[in-house]
Amino acid sequence: MTENEIDNWLSTVLPKHKKLTASVITIVENLLKSSNIEYLAVTGRTKSIDSIKDKIKRKSYRNPSRQLTDLSGVRIIVFFESDVTKVSAIIESAFNIDQDNSLDKNAFMATDQIGYRSIHYVCDLGAGRAALPEFTNLEALKFEFQVRTVLQHAWAELAHDRNYKFSGKLPKDIERELYLYAGMLEIADKGFDELSSKIDNYIADIEVRAQDDDFDTEINSISLEKFVEEWAKKAGFPLNEPSLKDDYGDLVSELDDFGINRISELKAIIPDEYVEKALAREYSTTIHGLVRDWMLIKDYAFYRNNVSYTWSGFDPEGDEIYVDFFSPQELKELYSLFN
Repeated sequence: MTENEIDNWLSTVLPKHKKLTASVITIVENLLKSSNIEYLAVTGRTKSIDSIKDKIKRKSYRNPSRQLTDLSGVRIIVFFESDVTKVSAIIESAFNIDQDNSLDKNAFMATDQIGYRSIHYVCDLGAGRAALPEFTNLEALKFEFQVRTVLQHAWAELAHDRNYKFSGKLPKDIERELYLYAGMLEIADKGFDELSSKIDNYIADIEVRAQDDDFDTEINSISLEKFVEEWAKKAGFPLNEPSLKDDYGDLVSELDDFGINRISELKAIIPDEYVEKALAREYSTTIHGLVRDWMLIKDYAFYRNNVSYTWSGFDPEGDEIYVDFFSPQELKELYSLFN
């Protein structure tokens, strides 16, 4: 293609690719969310005219309209290696893959080689999706996916960004150190993936044990959440969702200060008729509120004197559930302790 032909082609195709890039980002985000895959980022870019012309010249492309497959690029950064596999499966099922131009960088690395790792796909929308009105004129346009973990992305940015000091050919002793640290990143990547699987297995085990009323387990953020959720479900207690995602670490610490370290010990302090009285008053609360209710009803003076807590604004007179468990004098004392 001549310079004029390239300019005319780009003036026609680049607006379409800008629309394509935005569309693919939206599609992928929806696919990941519907598959419950957590991700750090989904980003996209459409190549600039200068970078396209530079690549055409550098690669000596004779037919860039066919040879350039990355005018639109979308990068998906996930947390674990197993998520890369899941995302790859989604891409392969949702888009039309150009197998000749797609590759797994891991597969091309020698067994003694450490470095840039990533999954690359070249795709188009596929006949079915391209036929939809919102994708008019985007049929057969190719785009590139990169799928990486957070640590793979960190390595790629450090070692391959041309503006960064780790890129290029370094002195041999420094380069050797660089690749040793890259190996550590690779080991950490695999280690975090294994830990993620162990946590998933632990959660599944705790859920089964909670359903079977097996409470002989230590209290941690996972076991506490699963126990209370299962207890509320079986008891018919209207458990409220927290306003923000919580890891319950502070609540585990409070229970430890209170002298409760196992789920069986927590179960033992649930007040008799708590559910009946709560339902009669149409009372509901979060996991934090529920567990703190149990501790306060058990021994509010001990809680006040021994537990390190960070919440404020406690008003037992405003929480009618306490009226059913304390005398007026006790309510007055409870209020005075926390104000």
